Amino acid sequence: MAEKKEESAEQPTPKPSSAVSVKVDISELYKFEPSDLVLEITEEHYSNLAYIQVTTRDVYIDFLPMPGIKKDGKTVIKATRIFMSHSAAQKLAETLGRVLERADKESGMETYQPPKTKEAKTEG
Repeated sequence: MAEKKEESAEQPTPKPSSAVSVKVDISELYKFEPSDLVLEITEEHYSNLAYIQVTTRDVYIDFLPMPGIKKDGKTVIKATRIFMSHSAAQKLAETLGRVLERADKESGMETYQPPKTKEAKTEG
């Protein structure tokens, strides 16, 4: 018979792991110099009506271009929904109020002035 070689009962000792623990500070990914900021507006929409909903967690603003467009016998309104936290909505409301007030003081805001009718002219 052929001789069997005995296999060694000893298992090779595992090598120490070369894995290294790394700490990642995610906030570092969001740091930038103000001069490196570039605003890229990818879409723009017109709205002359906004519908606002508030939940316990967020504020939803649906911006609507009215009156919409007739399509297949239905009126289609392509709305844009923005949702944000309560604190972001509060800051938006405060900023919008300040900006509109300043614009009105500096140059006035466009308003519609209906033409005077003959009746209104004769009454005054």
